[in-house]
Amino acid sequence: MWAEAPLNAAVDIPGANLGNQNQRRVLYLANAAQGQYFGTVHQLDDGSTADYNAMLISVQHRVASHFSVLANYTLSHCISGPFTSELDGLGYGNPANRNFDRGNCVGIDHRHLANFTALQEAPKFSDKWVRAVASDWRFSEIIRIQSGIFFSVASGIDSALNGNAGAQRANFNGGNPYANAACPATTQFCVPWISSATFSFPTTGTYGNLGSANILGPGTFQFDMSLVRTFPVRESQRVEVRAEAFNLLNHYQPGNPSATLGTSSSFGQITTGGQPRIMQFAFKYIF
Repeated sequence: MWAEAPLNAAVDIPGANLGNQNQRRVLYLANAAQGQYFGTVHQLDDGSTADYNAMLISVQHRVASHFSVLANYTLSHCISGPFTSELDGLGYGNPANRNFDRGNCVGIDHRHLANFTALQEAPKFSDKWVRAVASDWRFSEIIRIQSGIFFSVASGIDSALNGNAGAQRANFNGGNPYANAACPATTQFCVPWISSATFSFPTTGTYGNLGSANILGPGTFQFDMSLVRTFPVRESQRVEVRAEAFNLLNHYQPGNPSATLGTSSSFGQITTGGQPRIMQFAFKYIF
């Protein structure tokens, strides 16, 4: 996988501080006369890797007596190094060690995922009036349950003095990061998730000891439903009426919490969510 290698990052040397960052860059230290003209230098590195392992269990009951059901469960684990598709300026958290950022796949590592789908079809009634009103309806439901994705707790500061504060992580002090999470009384909407008491800023000249993407975010639940009926008009023409509801129960789907230490009063709090209930209706003339 492609990753971004910072070739001219600042190096921590005696007397290092944020003010002399350019004088501590790799090229400046190698040749000050020429290296002074170079700032950030990045290249795409094709050495990063990812591994995905999973077990899939599926049960299916095909249409019988106007009813079918499909259920599946996936237990999986995805591990990867840093990856990107463009030179965005972040690079490795530790410029000298690509594997420093190896961990759970960011944004896509759902350990548990379960789907349940059911389809019911109205029977063909013999009475023509009942058949005209009640036959040919299709009623379907989808339930999706998945565990959360993993995220990193960033320090928000350039403690390593390498010029890449955005990729540096906090120190983990031990204990349960989910315990004693709280929200301010003045917050209008907040779901507490992790506590700032279990994290701290790294000391100057060091990297945080917290691994990459190893704090678990909240899981989600969604229930969708649809009702469809097709009316034949002629041999090659028909009308379809459809009603669909996504997240029918309007169940709250929490996002990940704010996870940059010390830069926001909302650290550890979930203040965002996914889509609310959405309903749509369609009328199709197919010819």
